[in-house]
Amino acid sequence: MIKLIYFEFNFWRIDISKLSLSYSEIPYKLEKLPRNEFFKKKKSGFFPFGQLPVMIIDKKMYGQTLAIAKFCASKSGLYGKNDKESLVIDQVLNWANDINTIIAPSIREKNREKQLKLRKNFVDNHLMIWFNFLEKLFLKTSKNKKFFTDRFSLADITAWRVIHWFISGKLELIDPKFIMSFKNLQKFYTGIYNKKSFNKLKEFEEIISN
Repeated sequence: MIKLIYFEFNFWRIDISKLSLSYSEIPYKLEKLPRNEFFKKKKSGFFPFGQLPVMIIDKKMYGQTLAIAKFCASKSGLYGKNDKESLVIDQVLNWANDINTIIAPSIREKNREKQLKLRKNFVDNHLMIWFNFLEKLFLKTSKNKKFFTDRFSLADITAWRVIHWFISGKLELIDPKFIMSFKNLQKFYTGIYNKKSFNKLKEFEEIISN
């Protein structure tokens, strides 16, 4: 049994592993950790890298979002069947990690004035550039213009999840309509959203309902 530990909210860093496992009907347990409990355990050195998510298998704990996601996708048959497919998937994973890192300061900042300034800087100087990177990658790697590797994979789950985050309306100063500038990504997102074998998952429902 795979056990995943994360905070008490949905976020792409844990969702992509949950979605991968659920898609292939691989059982897992999820422990939702309150922040105060997380900080207590972090202080004691409980987590391998001092952060979440973590995964426990056979009483051994593993860390790092991308490592966990690739493990879960591999178990689910959603990672690369060859080196080139894996390379494409890894690029999407690292894109997600990079854009998350760039926007993170505007999320973590507590001072309201500084927070808005950081978010405006992200919107003005990074948002369109990084989604343009993703669209170019999609056009370069996808022949059928449905999936990044021409078969449903972790790349599609990750891209869909991060796009959903950015067009959810929950990120202040980011107009969800920005995605309309990326027609191919918009069509991709809609296709994954409407994929019946994917949108029937309870994890999918939890994401879109919150």
